[in-house]
Amino acid sequence: MNRWVIVMASSVAAACASTTPGAKPNDMSVGGHDAEARRHSEEAEAHASKFDPKSAERLERCRGGKAQSPADHCWSSVTNPTATHLERAKRHRGMAADHRDGSGVLTAAEASACGGLDDEDRDASPFEHREDIVASEALQSSATGGKGTTARLLGASVTLRAVPGLTKEYLQRLVNCHSARNASMGFAMPEMAVCPLSVNGAKATVESSGPNFRIEIRADDTQAANEILRRAKALSQEK
Repeated sequence: MNRWVIVMASSVAAACASTTPGAKPNDMSVGGHDAEARRHSEEAEAHASKFDPKSAERLERCRGGKAQSPADHCWSSVTNPTATHLERAKRHRGMAADHRDGSGVLTAAEASACGGLDDEDRDASPFEHREDIVASEALQSSATGGKGTTARLLGASVTLRAVPGLTKEYLQRLVNCHSARNASMGFAMPEMAVCPLSVNGAKATVESSGPNFRIEIRADDTQAANEILRRAKALSQEK
């Protein structure tokens, strides 16, 4: 297992414990997470500033700061009208922390996946080299049941020419890097709109295929798998 996969697996496992809606790593970009973290931090501080521990608006039974009967209890949390702001501040601080965790996972994954790669390789997806694309086709699985054999679309496979100097291991590093960068940017990059790797949920592996390399791009979601195939087919048609 390569270092990028290890970083992603361990970091995502921790981040998935988040209970804040939209705070899981791939829910938004690094910039989006950072903006949400700032917003929740500001909300937390606003609520914290409204808490006044000396504001003890006693209930009628606690007039004068003393219980009127043995059955009465003058809890500060009950009689302080500003106490709810403490709970709200705590909640917003927790949401800010969840978004910072999401941002951190994406940043760490990109740094791990892209570290040591040539600048040009980090900036250009392997699929931008369309002259070296040999073929693209649907990636499917089949299952046999009571009604016969059914096929399920998983995504697409794209075969690239094994150009001089390119190894399977290095191509996998390029794929990992661009997958991590796409996630870091929230998959919202117009210049990558035709790249199969920039579909949210895409996972890619590189295999040797005779004299060439085959990149299999999969997604669990059917809509994402269809979009991967559409982009892969378009790459071959536009060579």
